[in-house]
Amino acid sequence: MLSIGDFSKVSQVTPKTLRYYDEINLLKPTSTDVKSGYRYYDVSQLEIILLIKRLKEYTFSLEEIKQVLESEQDQELLQVTINKKKKEISQKMQSYSRLLERITDDLSILERGNKIMSYLNTIEVKLTEVPEMNLLYLRKQMNVNEYGHYIGELFGRLTAEKFTPTGPPLTIYHSPDFDPENTDMELAVPIAEQNEQTRTFAASLCAVSTYTGPYTELSSVYSKILKWIEEQGYTMNGAPFEIYQTDPNTTAPDKNIVEIYFPVAL
Repeated sequence: MLSIGDFSKVSQVTPKTLRYYDEINLLKPTSTDVKSGYRYYDVSQLEIILLIKRLKEYTFSLEEIKQVLESEQDQELLQVTINKKKKEISQKMQSYSRLLERITDDLSILERGNKIMSYLNTIEVKLTEVPEMNLLYLRKQMNVNEYGHYIGELFGRLTAEKFTPTGPPLTIYHSPDFDPENTDMELAVPIAEQNEQTRTFAASLCAVSTYTGPYTELSSVYSKILKWIEEQGYTMNGAPFEIYQTDPNTTAPDKNIVEIYFPVAL
């Protein structure tokens, strides 16, 4: 048997943390002295505390670790869970890699004596006529995290009905403000067939900008378009929409190509 001090020293986990693990039933000592309250651990529990430490390094939450331990370290469950963590960490690493690139670019801009937001000047905006389109559509109040589910539903209908696409997919943003948890979005694909599942998207005059890169930077393009609209004496005349020239499921984030449209009028 090991005292909590010895167990702490060998595992390099503080007694305070071990007491907390006991309180939340993550790792309970083998025995506790009723009079003194001293905790004692079996040598075999060293393997458990080492597993806990490793899973914490993998960014597992304590609740997730508890599920693994309660499953008696089911190997299949452990493999699935670790694979999920691996994917999450890979996504974070990609995000940090892009962030590091942006920081490097911004430092380069500052070193040349320019303002950090001067990149906005490189975003080009022009005026264009968008022709009438016949849309297969799905409009919902949704959390933006549900986008993948609903676009999958829309493409499922497209495939099942064997409709003929006539252009790339688009998203129309009907909400008057930004609320990622509850936003009015219309997902659509232009198709040749007309029926009760389709609607006519009217032709419109639009301010448009083509952007290449991760979707997280689209707000910069939106800001530039709105500034351009004001400077050119136009007013907004409908819901903005995006047309996707690349598939984000098969395209690297920095290679995504999306066109942003704002309907305008004089």
